[in-house]
Amino acid sequence: MKSRFLPLLLVFAGLFAAEAPTDATFADLAVPEKRLVAQQAILDHSRGFTVASPEAKAWFERVRMAAKSVDNPEAQAALQQVLIFDPSSKPRLPLNPKQPNTYEDPEGTTPETKLAQLERMLDQRRSAKEYPLTVEELVALTKHEDFATAQRANRLLRRISYSAAAPILWERLAKLSQRSQVQEVEDEILRLPVSQATKHLPVEFTGSSLASKAAWVRIVAVRASKNLKVRAGLKSAVLPLLKGPANELTEAAWAAVPRLFAEADRAALTEAAQGLSDRLAPKAKAALEALPGK
Repeated sequence: MKSRFLPLLLVFAGLFAAEAPTDATFADLAVPEKRLVAQQAILDHSRGFTVASPEAKAWFERVRMAAKSVDNPEAQAALQQVLIFDPSSKPRLPLNPKQPNTYEDPEGTTPETKLAQLERMLDQRRSAKEYPLTVEELVALTKHEDFATAQRANRLLRRISYSAAAPILWERLAKLSQRSQVQEVEDEILRLPVSQATKHLPVEFTGSSLASKAAWVRIVAVRASKNLKVRAGLKSAVLPLLKGPANELTEAAWAAVPRLFAEADRAALTEAAQGLSDRLAPKAKAALEALPGK
């Protein structure tokens, strides 16, 4: 029986909720026990006005007058929030509508402040005529003695001129030994277009540290594995790196095998895999199984 009368109860409840609050509802705003129910009823009714109309104007004028006459601060605040739903009111922006990029930028006086100013202009896509540093000045700053300053210059140079940044980044990678610094330069090289990254890619890497050599191998695997012109030379350069103790370099070399080598190279790779440590042997096995062209 209850299920039979439930739809009728819902219909009557909907009709009752659709009625506009009466004077008694507004009077309940002064009664603490009834205030929350009255505020909710006024709020629910106000949400139904989506377009400006005479009815909406009359209703929100009534709410506005009630907000002025009610004494309770809580009720006043609630009615002020209800007025936000008035479709005829103009929306108020909480922030200054003036965009930040319309403000004048401070002039940089040191290399660091000029680099910061240039980065801000690049982010705002300002005209190149406004840049505080030229490409030549950026190239000079890439040789700064402070690594952070030089690396920031490298990053901004890469954003302005790929062709100017590529050879500098490769040269810088070969000279670094700290893994954290190598990682930053590696990331910048990987952000270069493939054509620029491979154009200046050294087939015989001159870096002396394990970190820089491993970075070179990782970049080779990602950027030059599909370049048939340099692939043969890269294979002969990576093959000797597969032998040796387990370290960052040998692991990077075996990870690059499926990208640089093919089934025709299995004999040479199998020979390089002989006598590897327990740490490298599973990586070599996985690389051999992933060789393309089976």
